[in-house]
Amino acid sequence: MKADSGMPKPFTIPRALGMLMPTFVLLPLLGWLVGVDYDVIADSTPNILRGIVPAVGLSLIWGIFIAWRFGWLRSIFEKQPPTSLPKLFWLIPACWFGMCLARLAGSPWPSFDATYIVVLAFAMILVGFNEEILFRGILAHGARGSGPWSEARAMLVSSLGFGLFHLPNALGGQAIGATLFQVGYAFVMGIALFVSMRISRNILLPVALHALWDFSTFTSKSQTPGDVAALVTAALTLAIVILILAAIAWSLGKKRQPVSHLPLP
Repeated sequence: MKADSGMPKPFTIPRALGMLMPTFVLLPLLGWLVGVDYDVIADSTPNILRGIVPAVGLSLIWGIFIAWRFGWLRSIFEKQPPTSLPKLFWLIPACWFGMCLARLAGSPWPSFDATYIVVLAFAMILVGFNEEILFRGILAHGARGSGPWSEARAMLVSSLGFGLFHLPNALGGQAIGATLFQVGYAFVMGIALFVSMRISRNILLPVALHALWDFSTFTSKSQTPGDVAALVTAALTLAIVILILAAIAWSLGKKRQPVSHLPLP
């Protein structure tokens, strides 16, 4: 089996799932071994350094290695083929960014020390790169296939995988109900991240959005938003959900893209 310099392996869903399987096993196992409860995993610098950085770092290394080994890495990071997505869908990353700003504005910054902020930011960047390479990268490539492909298949398969990826959080101490909600929530947000990737034609936009989302989630975790912030967040959430539904409808109505529109893998 050759690396990126040789002929890449064909894009298929079974191959992508095989590439992802080690990290699906690795992360819950390491989470169980370190013994940091998921509900408090980012509440302190030691928890982040024990519960997030080692496991996510190893998963990221694996994702980069296996994508390179199969010859997919260049295709994941290079400029993607054009999409006929209406420019209206730029509102998805714009609304996402607005929600993160609202959370950050309401975060209790005086209660955090500088070390915690730096470590949390570093950990969330790792998470952003790791999960985007795995799902908007490897799994989306596998779902698109090496022949004629559809945006809908790549979008829905990669988002479903992203949602199910959060299921093992129950093994780390998160309540079952909260975990199932997170799975569904991650599926919906996975579609938003996929659309952001396709409309920007670059995986780095969802990486940045993902990292910023998780960072703002943890910094604002202990705060109850004020009336204005809650209203803004609700409006932006509704806008994203409506745009996501529109994106699904649009993608299901599109014909499969011919191979000639794709870059050589």
